[in-house]
Amino acid sequence: YLASDHKTFREFAKKSRLQKVFLTAELSYLTFWQAKPLDPQLRLEYEGCPVPTETRIIITHCYTNRNLAIPRTFCVWSYFGREFEVICHNYLDSHRVETDQNHWEIITGNPGPEDGTMLERPE
Repeated sequence: YLASDHKTFREFAKKSRLQKVFLTAELSYLTFWQAKPLDPQLRLEYEGCPVPTETRIIITHCYTNRNLAIPRTFCVWSYFGREFEVICHNYLDSHRVETDQNHWEIITGNPGPEDGTMLERPE
């Protein structure tokens, strides 16, 4: 499960020193997230509705009320190579609206044949 907890003096993200996001095997309230529409005026109307694919959303941690974010300035090295650090932080502009660092999109793809390649997949 994807989890997060409040930032403390000992527990924070490695590079940005903000609220860290981590994986855990146990289900708790630290693993609860909420998908919200990008438009703040539609959030109350769409609360509890299914999330449509390929639309931009905000993913908010229920326990801390912070948004899932990628600041794009802090890179970490993992087994998969260079990756951006994923954290929980509310990046807001001058109108108190979330910026691009907090925008997410759920993408689905067409399933292909079991022994096919990516180039053979239907459009």
